[in-house]
Amino acid sequence: MTGAGIVGDDDRSPRTLWAEEKLRRFSAATTHQILKRRGRSLGMWVGCGFPKSGTNWLCELMGTSLGLPVPVDYQLPIMFKAVVHSHYVYDERMPQAIYIRRDGRDVMTSFYFYWTRALRLNKNPRFSQGIAQIFDDLYGPRFDPADVHGNLPKFIEFQMTVSPTTIGTPWHVHVRDWWDRPGVGHVSFERLHTDPVDEMAQALAAAGAEVDRELVELAVQRHDFSRSAGRKAGQEDRGSFRRKGAAGDWRNHFTKEAGEVFDSYAGAALVDFGYETDRDWFRTLSSS
Repeated sequence: MTGAGIVGDDDRSPRTLWAEEKLRRFSAATTHQILKRRGRSLGMWVGCGFPKSGTNWLCELMGTSLGLPVPVDYQLPIMFKAVVHSHYVYDERMPQAIYIRRDGRDVMTSFYFYWTRALRLNKNPRFSQGIAQIFDDLYGPRFDPADVHGNLPKFIEFQMTVSPTTIGTPWHVHVRDWWDRPGVGHVSFERLHTDPVDEMAQALAAAGAEVDRELVELAVQRHDFSRSAGRKAGQEDRGSFRRKGAAGDWRNHFTKEAGEVFDSYAGAALVDFGYETDRDWFRTLSSS
């Protein structure tokens, strides 16, 4: 975005920030290779989902339920028994995994707020600068991040076509890619809110784990949104990585135009994944 600097409260030098970002990228890429080649023999697990689907929450729940560490922000490759957070596409060489699915409309909404928040932070300079350029290309130099209604249609189309996120595949393709795979359990973001213990227990069992229900219950209590975020699910903080933690927030931000764009690419997936019964859902949305 023209003229938009990357700001934040981190007082480390730009050189240090760039170096740390480079180390994180290298470590993540190397860990990915380790997972495919040695993950099973090492007893590693993968917690995966499309970005902004609740993957961090899933990995926290997995870690406590399985009694394994969940490395965060690591700058050295992981090569030990642990739960590894990922947004990878499916690979049959991966070890046991649990995949989290979330309504794609909520994903797009959360993604938009995540990217606009990244403009104000300097933890990952290259990432922030890349987003700034994307917004400049999409909306021009007068881009107003607060105009969510006006910006979402173009944002959704970009995520579905031009360069979907940072993983190279759009939401509905990513979810289908992981569907019905051996050694993969599945949870939904929505069911984790309404029935978290049973949802985690069935996913762990489907992935081949010996389920300790007491540990699953402890995991649900320990990693409840209100504890980790310091506020109730549904209470918004646009400056936080865990912005709202609620299902159905897309209804507050989607216009009819945004709905039409989303439906044109992933409307069938919404029906297939159980989020809608037909493809007329967007017709009742407001035009502004």
